[in-house]
Amino acid sequence: MKKLFVFSLIAVGAFSTYAQQSMLPKSDEEQVKAVITELFDGYRIGDSLRVKNTFTEMAVLQTAYFDKAANSQLSDPMPISTFTSYIGGGLSKVHDERIWDMKIQIDNNLASAWTRYAFYLDGTFLHCGAENFLLIKKNGSWKIFHLVDTRQQTGCKVPESVKNQ
Repeated sequence: MKKLFVFSLIAVGAFSTYAQQSMLPKSDEEQVKAVITELFDGYRIGDSLRVKNTFTEMAVLQTAYFDKAANSQLSDPMPISTFTSYIGGGLSKVHDERIWDMKIQIDNNLASAWTRYAFYLDGTFLHCGAENFLLIKKNGSWKIFHLVDTRQQTGCKVPESVKNQ
C-alpha cells in the first residue's frame, strides 16, 4: 500500500511538471517554426483554412527562377487568396512539402526563416529548392506576409530522413 502511495505521488508530480512545462509560453523561434509547420500540415491535408490562418491577409507568394535564356527572374506576386482558393477547390492528390535545415532570425516583430524543401505529389518527388519566409508578429501571433521559393528538379540533395517521411 505504501509503495502504491509513493508511486502515485511520483506520477502526479511528473504529470504536473509536464503540464506546467507544456503550458509555458513558447519562444518566438518555436512559434515561427510552429506557423511554418502548420502551413505545411494544412497543405498536406488540403485544409485551406489552416493554411490561410498562417498568413496575413495581404501576403504574397513568389518564385525566383531562371528563364530559358538563363536570365534570373522573379515571378509576379501571387496573392495568398489565390493559393488558398486552389487548396480549397479540393486537391485530388496529396501535396507534401517536406522541409529541413531551417534557420530563423528574429528582430522585434520581424522574423525570417530560410529552409530547404522537397515537394512530393502523392508520394512522387517533383522538385526541391529553398524557401524564405518573412513573418510579422501582430497581436501576439506570428503570420507569414511573404514567401519566396526556388525550384529545381535535378541536383537535389534531399536527406534520406526527409525522403523516408
